[in-house]
Amino acid sequence: MKRLILGLFVFFLAAPAEAWVFLNSVNQNASGWILPKIISGRSVRVCIDVLDRQTDTVSHRRQTVPYKGENLPAYYQQAAWVAQSAYQNWFDNLKKQIQQTKRKKEFKDLLSLMPERIAFSFINGPKSARPYTSCEQLPAQEIDLRIRATLFKQGSGGHAVQRGRASFTFWLQPQNTGIAAYDTPQFVVNARSSLQIAVHEVGHTLGLGDLYAGDDNPDNSPIYTLSSFYPAQSTASVMNREEELTCDDADGLANLLDFFTVDKPSSRREKGWISFCPGRTVAYARALPVQITASQMESLRSFAQNGWKGNSPIEAQLSEAERRAASSRTKEQALAKSRQANQAQAVLKQALNRQNKPSAGAYKAHRCAVCGQEIEEADFVRLSYPKKGLWAFAHRSCNQKRKQKGDKILPANLLKYGEAIQ
Repeated sequence: MKRLILGLFVFFLAAPAEAWVFLNSVNQNASGWILPKIISGRSVRVCIDVLDRQTDTVSHRRQTVPYKGENLPAYYQQAAWVAQSAYQNWFDNLKKQIQQTKRKKEFKDLLSLMPERIAFSFINGPKSARPYTSCEQLPAQEIDLRIRATLFKQGSGGHAVQRGRASFTFWLQPQNTGIAAYDTPQFVVNARSSLQIAVHEVGHTLGLGDLYAGDDNPDNSPIYTLSSFYPAQSTASVMNREEELTCDDADGLANLLDFFTVDKPSSRREKGWISFCPGRTVAYARALPVQITASQMESLRSFAQNGWKGNSPIEAQLSEAERRAASSRTKEQALAKSRQANQAQAVLKQALNRQNKPSAGAYKAHRCAVCGQEIEEADFVRLSYPKKGLWAFAHRSCNQKRKQKGDKILPANLLKYGEAIQ
């Protein structure tokens, strides 16, 4: 029995995992991402909700509610320290890897972008104009980062961009925050601290995906990842199950910075750099990974030390990586369009079956029963032929013109529409 348990444990450690991976949703043009705001140098506007659980007197169910107790100022301060420290630790880890590998000259472009201390402005903090006001009550456009600090174990989670802003939730343990000034020693043993939990969730808001789910996680990018090089690698990363940031995490953050600074090209970014992890024959350029030989790694190292003069020794691999990335993007866009059309069609079909009006987002890729053009906005009407039990939708303007002319929607048209979506 012990051998079986040991075998399962070893198998678990060797489960598929990438060394780092971007989230599929990472987008250079979306305004909600937190990383460009951090490296811009301006203050990041942060809103924190401290949450508790109470039992509803009617349903007797546990529900999440804003914490209103006398410890709110202390808990808010702890949550603020944990959040700011979690972000700072990611950047400090990258700086440490650069310094330890003696590559400050090579990474001077990234070092110039990273703030010495991340500037956070807590817009509902004790010294703000709206102390401890719920984030739900504040204008969304005034918040860059929303944080939910829960006083219960369940509820941790990171959202890269949610409702146009970065957002994450973490378990606030007042006696095991990970900040020494707050902690009580007997509560620290055998438990992940709030800071360790927050560091993982912060990784999502920066743009990194979970690793412990292996290669089958649909939220992870098939392009910006090492999964094709290390399909069975047990990765030492906080995005896996490590408790401290590692060289893998430094690789991931450096590539995210390269991804979001496409408008600030440098020789290192364009021509390639070697992983911070010792012994790993992997190089990166333009945020894309390429696998190289040991001799190519030495050539690239010398190339960087000599100022990246001439063509990169891994130019062929980089061209192939960009070709694969372009092909993968095309396929992903086609799949996304197909998924969107299928979802819209399913919602419309469900609405027809229930004889109710679906949400506006369901009308994309569906045609007006009057003009035949796609319905791409929320201004529409529902048309019916009760005797046949059929339903269809039309632009409001088309329907008005139809009424003015005295035209009718023929049963055959509705039948044709009905058959198309059932």
